Amino acid sequence: MSLDETVQELADRLGVALVVLDHDLKVAAFSVHDTDARLARLARLLAGSAAPVTESLVREHRLRQAEHGVRVSRPGGELVVLPLRHEQHLIGYVYYVEDRATPRPGDLEALESAAPEIGVLLALRISDRRHGEENSRQLLAELLGESPAARSKAAETLVRDNFIEDVEHYAVLVLRAPESSSKSLTRLAVEATLEFTRRSTTVKIVGAVLGAEGIVLFPRPVNHDRLERALAGPGLEAVVAGVGSVKPSLTEAVDSYHEARLAHRASSLDPSRYGKRVFWDDLGLDRLFLQLPLDRLTPSQFPAGVRRLLDAPHGAELAATLEGYLDSGGEIQGAARRLSIHRSTLYYRLDRIRELTGCDITDGSIRLELHAGLRIARLTGLWPHE
Repeated sequence: MSLDETVQELADRLGVALVVLDHDLKVAAFSVHDTDARLARLARLLAGSAAPVTESLVREHRLRQAEHGVRVSRPGGELVVLPLRHEQHLIGYVYYVEDRATPRPGDLEALESAAPEIGVLLALRISDRRHGEENSRQLLAELLGESPAARSKAAETLVRDNFIEDVEHYAVLVLRAPESSSKSLTRLAVEATLEFTRRSTTVKIVGAVLGAEGIVLFPRPVNHDRLERALAGPGLEAVVAGVGSVKPSLTEAVDSYHEARLAHRASSLDPSRYGKRVFWDDLGLDRLFLQLPLDRLTPSQFPAGVRRLLDAPHGAELAATLEGYLDSGGEIQGAARRLSIHRSTLYYRLDRIRELTGCDITDGSIRLELHAGLRIARLTGLWPHE
């Protein structure tokens, strides 16, 4: 029998909801139930961060060293946890919550008797999963690579081998931890996204760490709220997510990948505007600016009016004033509200800007030149200091 069939047969025999975890406490298998009480019991066991078996519980009760089942008293019922081993190596745990008024004698002994078989089947599943993960990682690298022939072959294999669905809308998510963090944080973000999606939907997605980037391929648009929930775990708030737009075929997913990378770049260049979760569809004109060689631009390459403003005393204040004014379409009342200043202050600063730049800021073409120049100054890091 398979791992799922073995767990199901044992759960039916014991009358409990069983969950099997791998060494990293990720769900590897669980029993399926058709009564409301058992469904509710199973839902509690699979409740994400609220799941009863945690690293702290493993340490507190020395579960890694335990040779037999361990009973842990807790609200809502006694937790029964049994370590699983294969060839004398700990590979996971099987557990259930005993919330029946009268526990049946011999249940723990029956669980311990089945543990060796479950351990063997879990080891096989882990091996298959690792093999599948390596295959999907290689296919994902080829799908997003430079060779059109390799992309086409990888797309065909991903669908044929059931790694992802054959649909007409694919989007790529790029995840990256801060440079000061370890690569493992990026891996954790990928795993959290995969795990959240598996638990909350029936959609099949592919994810891997390629170089310094975490990549997740979705057969549908990426939902902002679900992405936030997937990356809500401890430490993951520092991970930046860039999301590409939807493409009509797997072979075009590489274009979504490039967009996701640019969206990620937008966060690093202007975090106050974009935050940590950036979608290509929300970038506006920055889509073009982010593809410029921003790291090679110098102040001398900016239009004269922008250059004078950036070099002026109190340049940061005046530049921000002009930016707010232009962002508001030149409407005084709206600009004053946006900048949280009085209209008379705004008029005074605009007069100073006219004097410094020598520009007529009521002229449409001049406004475009100033607005684009200021935006690029922000993205290049050439914005004046306070």
